[in-house]
Amino acid sequence: MLIDKNNWTTFLNNLDKIEQAPHAILLISNYTNLLENKIKEFLNNFNHKYEIFLYDILDKNLSKQEFIQEVNKLYFSSFSNYQTKIFILKNIENAHISLLNAFLKILEDPPNSTYFLLTTKSQNLIISTVVSRCQVFWFNEFDQQKDIKKKLDKWKKSHYNLVYSKIFPNFEIAVNAIENVSDEDLKKLESFFHDLIKNKTKFLIFLNKTLTKENAFVFIKILLFYFKSIFLDNMKKNLNYSKKNKFPVLNFKKITNILQTAHKFLSSLNSNENFNVQKSAFLVRMNIILS
Repeated sequence: MLIDKNNWTTFLNNLDKIEQAPHAILLISNYTNLLENKIKEFLNNFNHKYEIFLYDILDKNLSKQEFIQEVNKLYFSSFSNYQTKIFILKNIENAHISLLNAFLKILEDPPNSTYFLLTTKSQNLIISTVVSRCQVFWFNEFDQQKDIKKKLDKWKKSHYNLVYSKIFPNFEIAVNAIENVSDEDLKKLESFFHDLIKNKTKFLIFLNKTLTKENAFVFIKILLFYFKSIFLDNMKKNLNYSKKNKFPVLNFKKITNILQTAHKFLSSLNSNENFNVQKSAFLVRMNIILS
């Protein structure tokens, strides 16, 4: 049976059908939380009992000798209650070359019924002989966004989950932030944003009335996304708007000034300054830029 092993979902769904399934799997991504999710997906793929051996190279207390001793348990220990053994090694790019060379020998002659699941931020930081013995999967920013949106849709359906997945680094931060806003307010923001050029006053009055210490982070992040989308000329593509929608036409200088002002306001939210003073300064600056 031919399986596209470079597609993670297909790989998982057909793992038990793949002839000579790879015993070593390398997961690559700059997003640590995404790698953690992929490990969970891999473990959830097994219906029978399995034994997990979990190690992180960033654990400074893990010596080469101790590591090899632990791996050797896969060969010599009895696991009568478990059909499968899964050895998880995180941040392998930080491993010393001597440890990698020792680990390489294990990959060349792996224990029966054992999977080695390795994670790294960069393939280039691992010796090629280790990489060549692994089935490699890369996960990029798009995969991260898909993962966040999937979780958000499961948590609560919203028209804005696609936007949230693009502006927040992970699901937990997204949930904590968007609990302070309503879809109704976001629809109003979207509507006023559409008419920004025609009626900036309504836009600014809405922000003045709606922004609070609790929800400002979300609203400003979304505004930044909108303005950046205009700047990149891909608003329609990102938010799947219809052709009838008209967006404000702003020149490069105004958009740049708006982005700088919004970022400055966003950064100030972490300070102990009076929020109303911060908000007023932001809105006054926006009024000047949009004039």
